[in-house]
Amino acid sequence: MARTKMTRHDLKVQDEITTTLRNFTDSVYDHKKEVITGVSVLVVIGIVLIGWSVYSSSRDASAQDQLSLAITAFSNPVIPTDKERYEKTIVEAQKTFDAYGSMPAGVIAQYYIGLSQEGLGDTAKATETLQQVIDRGDESIKGVARFALGGIHKKHGDFAKAIELYKQLYDSGGYSKAAVAFELAQLHESNNQVDQAKDYYQKVVAEHADSPFRGPTDEALKRLGVTPAPPAAQTPPAAQ
Repeated sequence: MARTKMTRHDLKVQDEITTTLRNFTDSVYDHKKEVITGVSVLVVIGIVLIGWSVYSSSRDASAQDQLSLAITAFSNPVIPTDKERYEKTIVEAQKTFDAYGSMPAGVIAQYYIGLSQEGLGDTAKATETLQQVIDRGDESIKGVARFALGGIHKKHGDFAKAIELYKQLYDSGGYSKAAVAFELAQLHESNNQVDQAKDYYQKVVAEHADSPFRGPTDEALKRLGVTPAPPAAQTPPAAQ
């Protein structure tokens, strides 16, 4: 299986996913700083907390290091085929999950396992794995997993399931609303539901005018016979 070239749309979606995952991991690990709040209350408790914090920080760092191997494998341009890339990702992500399954890094590793299973053609396992991520993950990683699972349904022509998942995600949050609205618009358009497609495209224009999906949204509206609204005029700076 040769390496597949990502489309402009795929790159925009991948950027949204990368940003969401980065924000998720940063917020989780920054939260560990709160563990030592109140160390001064009792010396004994303070010593215990400091000891635990050192251990926890070391374990967090190890988990992130192991997870980085899986993420690197998933996007490594040097690996010649997609099959090798997905297989290597599963190996490294499984190591992360086995060692740190209860930690955020373990949940993210499971997400990459699901993506790689789909890449290898095992849609049933991929769907099951991503659903497990949705069931056990933090709200942020749940959103990323829902988006990926919706994409799998879309890829295999199950537009009804994809629309259902994306609508849940649009209503609940946890992922870029611009990206979700754009996917919903495309799905409705592919399903010959033109009015719904126009509605979601116009949401992108009205509510997310600065998103990277604005350009393809304008093109889609023109295709559907709708003249996109011009960008909002910027207020000139006040005279000094």
